[in-house]
Order: sequence, then C-alpha cells, then structure tokens
Amino acid sequence: MDKPEPGSPLPVQWRSAFDYHSLDKRAVPVSLVNQSLTQMSRRGFTSDDVLKRTAITSQDLLDPEHRVTYRQRIIQLENILSLVDDPGFWLDARRVVSISDYGLLGYAMMSSATLEQAVQIAVRYHKMAGAMFELTFLVDQDEAVLRVEHMLPADNVAQMVVEELFAGITPLISLLIGDDFRPSGISLNYRRTAAMARYMAAFECPVRFEQPFCEYRFARSLLMSPLSAADANTARICEESCRTLLDQMDIREDIVSRICHQLLSSPGEFPKLDVVAEHLCIGARTLRRRLQSIGTSYQRILDDVRKRLAIEYLVTTDLSVQEISELLGYTEVTNFRRAFTKWARVSPYQYRKMKTV
Repeated sequence: MDKPEPGSPLPVQWRSAFDYHSLDKRAVPVSLVNQSLTQMSRRGFTSDDVLKRTAITSQDLLDPEHRVTYRQRIIQLENILSLVDDPGFWLDARRVVSISDYGLLGYAMMSSATLEQAVQIAVRYHKMAGAMFELTFLVDQDEAVLRVEHMLPADNVAQMVVEELFAGITPLISLLIGDDFRPSGISLNYRRTAAMARYMAAFECPVRFEQPFCEYRFARSLLMSPLSAADANTARICEESCRTLLDQMDIREDIVSRICHQLLSSPGEFPKLDVVAEHLCIGARTLRRRLQSIGTSYQRILDDVRKRLAIEYLVTTDLSVQEISELLGYTEVTNFRRAFTKWARVSPYQYRKMKTV
C-alpha cells in the first residue's frame, strides 16, 4: 500500500470515520423547503411529488420556526433532481436577493462595517442558514476566497447545493456594497455536467472544473469596502443573537467537526490552537471557552484524531511504527508508543498483530 506523505491530505475513505455531522440534526430552516416547493410548483410538480419520503408534514411547513433535518432536506433535493431530470437547471434561475432572505444572519452581515467583516460573520454563522457544508474564508495573494468543504450530500445534490450557493453570493455582495459586482473566478472540484454557456450566464466569470476545491473568488481589494447600512451597535446585537441561536440548534459540536476536518487535512503538520482559531475566524480565547463549554479541549480533540489515525494506519497500511509516528507529528517514536499504549492498553505492534490475525 502506498505511503502517504507527511502533510498530505487523507484519502476520502480514511476521513469517513471522523465525520461528526449527524444527518438527523434539525438544522435546515423550513423556509428553504417552502422556497423549493414554490419553485417546483411553477414547473407543475406538487408538494407530494417534492416531499416524497421526507416525512415533512403540512404542519411543519406552516411553522416558520421549524427546522427539518439534513437528511430530510437531502431527500427533498434528490426528489427535485429526479423530477426535473436536467443537470444544471438551477443555473438558469435569475437571482434576486433580499437581506430578509437570510434572516438574522443577513442583518448581522448588513450592519457590519466592511465587506470583510460581513464575510467573517457569514463564515462564522453559516450553519444557521441550514448549510450542509463547511465554509471557510482565506486570502490568496490578490484574491479573497470562500471555500466549500466537507459536503454532507454527495454527487448531484452536492453539485446543486454548491452552484446555487455560488450563484447567490454575487447578488448578495452587490446588495451589501451597493454596487455592481462580479466574482473573479469559480473553481469546482468535479467534471462539468451542463453546457458551458449555462455556467457563464450564471457566474459571468471564468469557471474551472476538476480543481482541488470548490471556491468562489473575488478581488481582495473589495474586502475593505464600507457597507452603507453599517451600525456597530446593531452588528453587535445581531451577532450575539446569532451566537445564541446557533447554540440552541443542537449543532454546537460542529466546532469539533470543523477542527477535526482541519487536522485531518494535514496529518503530520498539526497546527497550534491559535492557527486553528484563525482558520475558524474566531479568537483563540473564544475557541478555548467554546470547547470548554461543550466539555472538551483542543488537546483532547488532537489526541483523539491522532488515536484514530494511528489505528487506521496500523490496520490498513504496511507503514512501520516509526513512519506512523512521523505522520502523526511525533518527534520521537517512543513518545508515540507511550501515547498509543495509554490509548489502547497495548503497544502499536501488539495492536496491529491483534487486528490483522
């Protein structure tokens, strides 16, 4: 079996065991379900068609505070794809957005001082909007980058979710800065399935396929653009409300998931807590406090990731204990042996022998 290089991302099949997401968490606003029903009714499909197998009731649809599970939303989107049977049809829709479409999160973004602050708010609280992915923000030379990672759905559903998200970001940024706006580029990590003309009409910028990540890129210089509706007091109140609502949504452990995903993307080069906090767009002290509030710590998460990776490497590869030690970021193999024996109550050699007999 090929040896992974230190610092290289784990193969997809090795990541699955560390997915902390639950498909049955009620995290998706019912308003998204109703929007899809309205759009599909214009195509002549009934609610029964679109909600088949979801177990979403008419009572659920009438309650504006109701949230459906990730699983229910994914099934609904699968139904839509099956009914329309036209890959890329969502690219043809003309996007007209309103801040109210994003609820409390929208007002938090709108009242931010600059576009960069609004982007940071969106990244920090995007799960409030029922996102089925991790959204991260980074700067790459002269471009600002919004990157989508770790999708819950796969295949065509994931493609639809990503492309609808990216198509909606453009009018949202235009609305926030009060000026016409276009992205500098779109990167997608899959093959093109619809006519290129559809992509060009939807994004009005270069679109590249089969890339390492799904990314939405725009000029870095725009980050300092002031927002016309900026109000520091309103921004503070809205962000506090976003934080409170997110804590109430039973997806608090997503912070653990996001940390695990970051650690798993670069085994052998595990970052310090302050680097992870910066990646998550929060302060190091805030991250420590948030982890403490859910009964864990960064060191505990790191130890768990190392333990799981060690087991994965011992059972599924022919790597030596020394090589595994290096991949897990240990400077001395004796430190790895000591840690593993503490975790498993047996040495790495004994564990491998037990599991491969």
